[in-house]
Amino acid sequence: MQTIEKRIAALEQASPPADGMVIIRRFVTPGRLDAEIHRLRGDGDELWERLPGEPEQAFIDRASGEAKRNLWGVASLTDDS
Repeated sequence: MQTIEKRIAALEQASPPADGMVIIRRFVTPGRLDAEIHRLRGDGDELWERLPGEPEQAFIDRASGEAKRNLWGVASLTDDS
């Protein structure tokens, strides 16, 4: 048993900590299946708006990086466009 515990301890030290997860909720309706995200709202009072000329993925990355995370490192964003 000690061998397994030593191996687990070594793996935990070698693995970098997880950055966490970002969950993005995007609601789609008929006729708007490919609509881009222009506003994201966080679980708190956070609100991000896409800057003029900003690519959608860059906007998502920016909001994801600034979003507050819960105890488990998860941020939840909702499309508020």
